[in-house]
Amino acid sequence: MVKHKHICNKIIQLINYVGLFVAFITLGFVIDIITETATLQRKQFCYKPITFIHQNGIRVHWCTFFQKKQKLFFANDIYKTKSDNFHSVQFSNFNVKYSISGLDESFQVALPDKVSKFVVMTDIHTNNKFTSALGTDFDFMVFCGDQSNNGTINEFEHSFKNLPQKPVMMAMGNHDARGKFDQVMQRDVNFYQQVRNVGFYFIFIQKGTPVSDKKVDVAMQFLRDNIHLSAGVEHVFIVVHYPVYSTGYFGAHPYFSKSLEVFLDANTDKKIRSVFYGHDHNFAAFQRNNQYFFDTGVGGGNITLMNTTIKGKERQWPSDSLHGPLVPINDKCYGYEHHLDSWLLYSRTEVEIAVGKIVYHVRDLVRDTILKSYEQIL
Repeated sequence: MVKHKHICNKIIQLINYVGLFVAFITLGFVIDIITETATLQRKQFCYKPITFIHQNGIRVHWCTFFQKKQKLFFANDIYKTKSDNFHSVQFSNFNVKYSISGLDESFQVALPDKVSKFVVMTDIHTNNKFTSALGTDFDFMVFCGDQSNNGTINEFEHSFKNLPQKPVMMAMGNHDARGKFDQVMQRDVNFYQQVRNVGFYFIFIQKGTPVSDKKVDVAMQFLRDNIHLSAGVEHVFIVVHYPVYSTGYFGAHPYFSKSLEVFLDANTDKKIRSVFYGHDHNFAAFQRNNQYFFDTGVGGGNITLMNTTIKGKERQWPSDSLHGPLVPINDKCYGYEHHLDSWLLYSRTEVEIAVGKIVYHVRDLVRDTILKSYEQIL
């Protein structure tokens, strides 16, 4: 009897230990939830404000994790936003100093009277390693699309984290089109933007993986209908996500390439200097007449190896670089006679505008060195 009582006491003691252990684990789980929630509450903002070049001035854009009202302070004015995740305030000038409720620091952006240098990047894909190291030795930034993977707030947080306080313009990429990127851009996917003495046409031809010929037609019509908007500027550039000419994974879409060539040849004032694009995740440079075409390289996403394509191994690279005119194998190789150079590397394109010329520098982002420069005599 005593033995049975002893066993019962041991069982009761074990049950108490188990109960205490379960309670401890449960308490720890609850504490973790409370701590995580408190951290999220303290971290109100997804990223620092982004200043978009928009219409006739600057549009300040920012994002909060929770839907809430916000206040922006500019000079003696207070601008209030509605309860939302995405917030923006438009200013009709290019020099703005402001602060936002909940952020300790103030921000200032200013564009010079004449553009002398801008930076072009593409395919960030939520990796902010290289955008965080951009520096400030330029007037503004241009992104050629795929800043995100699925257009979510969490992805924007990673993509735009530590972006320098310089004005920005962005094209829509096929990955951006999957989510809420239109709430970041807040403008049509085809648009014209003048920046002092320079004009930019942004076009969009691809919502999914394949290019839409219908969207190509819409984009070409947009260019024809709006080319007059850049009549008063000195230099014009076109920005699109899908490549015009390609040595990369996806290859050219000849209907788009030929349609753009027809438009460029018909444009008599010849102020369109170059076309910037991405999507292929490698750098490539082409020159047709005196106009350049740059696949500006990958700025964060994975480098795509060029030994295969979607349809097989018909376009193999013999090394990690290609130089000079190439022999076309199929319609994906359209425009290979215009090819200058291609590299497999993380890169950006830096554009310097001087009197009588424009110089395009290809920067290797890993080594932080200029790989090559292309001089365009005007």
